[in-house]
Amino acid sequence: MEAVIFENVNKVFARGEVAAEDVSFRIRKGEFVFVIGRSGAGKSTLLRLMSAQESATSGRIWINGQELEKIQGKEMPYFRRQIGVMQSDLGLLEDRTLFDNVYLPVIATEQQGRKGRRRVEGLLRAMGILDRARFYPREVSMGEAARALLARAMVTGPSILIADEPTANLDPDASWDVMCLLAELNRQGVTVVVASHNQELVSIMRRRVITLSAGRLVADEKNAVYNVRAADAMEERRVLHEREHRKQNGTLSDQSDSRDSQSG
Repeated sequence: MEAVIFENVNKVFARGEVAAEDVSFRIRKGEFVFVIGRSGAGKSTLLRLMSAQESATSGRIWINGQELEKIQGKEMPYFRRQIGVMQSDLGLLEDRTLFDNVYLPVIATEQQGRKGRRRVEGLLRAMGILDRARFYPREVSMGEAARALLARAMVTGPSILIADEPTANLDPDASWDVMCLLAELNRQGVTVVVASHNQELVSIMRRRVITLSAGRLVADEKNAVYNVRAADAMEERRVLHEREHRKQNGTLSDQSDSRDSQSG
């Protein structure tokens, strides 16, 4: 069964920026997938669409068999428990210990108590930072902070983990440690989707790689290394040129949905 289905998904922001153009793919349950591309290629937007932090302008998205467009507002918090999100703009709170940071989603989902605290301790142990549980973010290394973010993303027991540049600003050793933890979670059955610009790690891992260029899916390869098209400025120009040509011929709409964010 598929964990994620994108069917002809488009995302156009209010100012006309195309972040996703006619994107279609499927991710099976238990798969590990990298999403790569140049800065601005649409990687983060793709993940935010997947986690329902953004709404598609058109097209259809299913997560674990649920079509996102049909999920009612009151059902969304329960839906989001299926997805763990690790991204830079959802960082650790500086006035709370690592333990308390990881415990926050437990409180938000009303699962607090002895069982919830044991789960936090178990995850911190699995991440190798249980001895840092009472430390504050400023007192630990960036690698340890990244592990705490990963623990927080997993504390509610999601079946899908979405990680947006999880190794950004980490040294090579810390980056490899985080990638090994992601691989271990995947071995335990978690579906893992990672946006990354780290060419070496992507190539070493040899997983499925989806390549974006200017919002368009230009490659989808299994057991792959980092696709050079992800960094190819000429490929990006080709996609943008074709988009402009279709717009001039009236075959591409540049109108955004009223639900779209203003920020991109």
